Amino acid sequence: MYRNDPYIVLTGDGAAKIAGSSATRGGLTMRYAPSEDLFVVNTVETADGVRTQVDIPREYTTLHWGDQTRPAQWVRQPTDTFNINHFNLLRRPGAIADFGGFSKMVPRLVDPGAKYGILLTHHPDLAPELREIGVCEFAGWLINRDGVRPIHVEVEPAVIGIQQLAGTWPIERLCTNSVMVVGCGSIGSAAVEALAGYGIGRVELLDPDRLLWHNIVRHTLGAKSVGRHKVFGLKDALAESWPNLDVRPHRLDVVDDAHFVRRLVENVDLVLCAADGIAPRRVVSHVARRAAKPAVLACVLDHGAVGEIVRLRPTPRFGCLLCLRSHFAERGAMDAEADQELDYGTGRVHQPMVAVPPDLRFVGTFAAKVAVATLLESLHGDHTQRLPGEQAVIGLRPGGDLAPPFNLSAPGDTRWAAIPPPRPLCPTCTADG
Repeated sequence: MYRNDPYIVLTGDGAAKIAGSSATRGGLTMRYAPSEDLFVVNTVETADGVRTQVDIPREYTTLHWGDQTRPAQWVRQPTDTFNINHFNLLRRPGAIADFGGFSKMVPRLVDPGAKYGILLTHHPDLAPELREIGVCEFAGWLINRDGVRPIHVEVEPAVIGIQQLAGTWPIERLCTNSVMVVGCGSIGSAAVEALAGYGIGRVELLDPDRLLWHNIVRHTLGAKSVGRHKVFGLKDALAESWPNLDVRPHRLDVVDDAHFVRRLVENVDLVLCAADGIAPRRVVSHVARRAAKPAVLACVLDHGAVGEIVRLRPTPRFGCLLCLRSHFAERGAMDAEADQELDYGTGRVHQPMVAVPPDLRFVGTFAAKVAVATLLESLHGDHTQRLPGEQAVIGLRPGGDLAPPFNLSAPGDTRWAAIPPPRPLCPTCTADG
């Protein structure tokens, strides 16, 4: 197929109309988008003189470009090998079939004259082994008196979206799971997108803040959401990309509204915290532990030099966030939570905006991976998703001047470590805390 050949899109409804017709041939009307050199099947002649409109789902807004239309034809299985020949010709760039010989195999083929015509051929009974190697039920042909070239027809599949991964990724398991995301800023919004892509069935979004102008350089939401509460903007954005995801927004502060959050935590499988600051992370650590739910905490430290992912599991083997920080303090490491206390870019005293968007999204996606791996292993027994540790430190723009375990020297380097057991009489980890 030539690089500059047009492309044909056939929606599921259009394919069904052709396949369901009792006729063996008919006319088509195609909507044409000149800027893309794209044809979309718009009407199908299903019986002699009877044309029916093809349903183009409204979410396929791209397919509505342009008001130009072009006539075309469809024919059912001119020969047993017609679509096989199409497949073979596509694999030979520049291959052209003779117009005279082609027209003899397709009775009543409309002569395009000095222009060109388009033909769709339909082979409904292709053998499974032919489909397996790429022979298509619908094939496109660009008809010209100088020769006939194969062109690609993109047919809408019966299943689209996350369900296309069935059999290759455990979506049937993950669709039963739920994650609460606390903090829907730059890291949290990226984590939510990744959770949707992994196939999580429900997300509870917690954040009291609105999206402001200074946020959009690093947030997954764009300028059209400025002024909206982040949780509602994310809900609408996710509905477009991941319509099967159950998104439940809550304009709550995890600290001030902890009494409400506690009840929500009891009804999810895991809590992912991407909120900055000492208090939100400590509250998530405590509430999740008391509800016997795992938690994943994600942040960037030292002005974007390193990222940190901490997994907290409510078992006697692992302590809480404060147990981990006490362990670090005894060894002279930096106070990671204190590094999170200042807001970014608020116009008041704040940390400089040096953490770049891809790094923040990388940390958010990494946190989602840790969350999903935890659910697959702990709830579904998938030991191929066992992680190498409970704390991951990730080099983003490391200077190598921090105390262990944050003293990475190379970007992309990832250091995994264990978490110490609970401290004696820890108010979060002990049963009577």
